[in-house]
Amino acid sequence: MNARMFAYTALCQICIHKTYSNLYLRKELDKAEHKDKGLITTIVYGTLQNYRLSRYQWEDMVQKLPKEETAVLLDMSAYQLFYMDKLPAYAIINEAVEIAKKHGGKKQGALVNAVLHKVMQRGQRELPKDVLQKLAIKTSHPDWLIKMWKAQYGEETCRAICESNMETRKQCARVNLMRMSREELLAQDNQFTAGQLASSVYYQGTSLAHTSWYEDGMLSIQDEASQLVAYCVDPQPKERILDVCAAPGTKSTHMAELMQDEGEIICGDIHEHRVELIQQGADRLQLHSIHPVVMDATKLQGLQEASFDRVLCDVPCSGYGVLARKSDIKYHMQSEDMDTLIPLQAAILEKASTMVKQGGILVYSTCTLNKKENEKQVEKFLKKHEEFTLVSQRTIFPFEFGSDGFYMAKMEKKA
Repeated sequence: MNARMFAYTALCQICIHKTYSNLYLRKELDKAEHKDKGLITTIVYGTLQNYRLSRYQWEDMVQKLPKEETAVLLDMSAYQLFYMDKLPAYAIINEAVEIAKKHGGKKQGALVNAVLHKVMQRGQRELPKDVLQKLAIKTSHPDWLIKMWKAQYGEETCRAICESNMETRKQCARVNLMRMSREELLAQDNQFTAGQLASSVYYQGTSLAHTSWYEDGMLSIQDEASQLVAYCVDPQPKERILDVCAAPGTKSTHMAELMQDEGEIICGDIHEHRVELIQQGADRLQLHSIHPVVMDATKLQGLQEASFDRVLCDVPCSGYGVLARKSDIKYHMQSEDMDTLIPLQAAILEKASTMVKQGGILVYSTCTLNKKENEKQVEKFLKKHEEFTLVSQRTIFPFEFGSDGFYMAKMEKKA
């Protein structure tokens, strides 16, 4: 399979069958020729990141949208024609036509050939005059999300979020300070540079997970904004901590490191295979305070109420803060996605709050940018629970650190 056929197959799996892009490429990319891997990765992630802008270039050339497989092929081809350098147009069009014929017959091949030649002849289509619509198409965000961000955060912040989401994120890690200092790592390996937080580093190499530093438990792969959650919890040695939505365990292990692995962290997930990931992470980092269990965060059966010093609720969310890193969320998102998430988040927060000791700390966090899931959720909880007071809350926007977007609220249970 050549590079474009490989990229097309991957995009169909991701866009039509909703396979996660990172999981698919991690599993399948080894089957590609080494010389093609860079091109495949660029086409797949570039098309996903610019899916709406790419489609805008050709959708007015057809009376009605073709079948999904053909639309994905046209998206991918438009992205290569206009947004990738050094690729000859004739090669892109010829290969697209051959792929269309192979998967849809001569009729689809003729359609793809006609549309792409018209697109090339016209050049890039002029964007709409309306400011918000132009922003939505240029940065490939749905209109409803742009309107929501503008209403919640203002037009300037909305624009900054969208533009930041189009930037390539650096590979980020946190140093396991129980094993070595950040300065020691930087002195020993020039592929790392200092991040903006005390234990964070950026990696310049290809795959952080395949370095000896990672395999030997000297560091963990974690975005800088995500690292701030454990600092917000502020775990202390010998405390008892509960992490109710912990898998894959990145925040749990960070808390264990911050408390010098002294104490107990009960952390869980509803799926057994994901609980195993938490244990694998703890084993790799040689942490003994981590105790992973299968748990339903809305029920927390088997746990004694008011028995934890600190409780973390890093709840399932819409993920609007991680769109730069996970373009498939941007491709598939619908405004109604949050309709089931908001009640679930409220139920998890409600149940988790019963586990906090008097004088203890409750932290609620998400990796989304949506006040309905963030500030409004916390506000509603605090109105119902006068025994809790808000200590602090913070929204981290992607453009601040070049990181994911995050929200965290720290609440204290009155003594």
